[in-house]
Amino acid sequence: MSIQTDEEMPLTAHIEELVRRVMVVVIASTVVMAVVFVMSEGLLQTIWYNFVESDPHVYQPFGEILTRLKLSAVAGLAVATPVLVYETFEFMKPGLYPNERRYFISVVPASLILTALGLAFAYFFALPLLFRYFIFYSEGVATAGLGLSETFNIILLVALAFGIVFQIPLLMTFGVKMGVASVRWFEDKRLYVWGGCITAAALLAGSLDPTGFAGLMVALTMVTLFETTLIGLKIAR
Repeated sequence: MSIQTDEEMPLTAHIEELVRRVMVVVIASTVVMAVVFVMSEGLLQTIWYNFVESDPHVYQPFGEILTRLKLSAVAGLAVATPVLVYETFEFMKPGLYPNERRYFISVVPASLILTALGLAFAYFFALPLLFRYFIFYSEGVATAGLGLSETFNIILLVALAFGIVFQIPLLMTFGVKMGVASVRWFEDKRLYVWGGCITAAALLAGSLDPTGFAGLMVALTMVTLFETTLIGLKIAR
């Protein structure tokens, strides 16, 4: 069906299109979940031994199968997110003004790319460093027998935290372009921003690590992203 304007579409057609687009997202995520579940045992081992040298322990009935299901669900959601964004845009496009379409097309893909960079940073740098610290911290006191389910939850939470943190460049750039903030404003409020980064890091990672190492790592990443983006905005000015 070719839609020229929002007014040409009756309510029933809107509902039918919405249902169709939701089904596309559901089917895409379900297929990915099924495929990943078949390979989940090998994927779990790859993820585990990227961070921990010792073998995983299971302390709950069905802990291993539930963790595999969780991994499959996360993979399904990860694939469903860009599909959801695309289907949402296609559904909303007839009712959007040209400038709104440009905003959607520029901001949303940038957000997805930054999220992917944050996840990659967590997987290849932050999480290996964090687990080395955890194991080193317990040496001489106890033998680390890390549980599969609990450890995987930490991996997910840390990865999510860095996925969120890596949105800082986009938020700063968008704020300047929209006139909500300026480079000078960010410079004047630098200490407040740093304090906010430390507070946000404590909230994001404090529950995972009472020693504060995880929070420190998140805070340093936030401050680095802030300062790097500020330099980029100065150059582009």
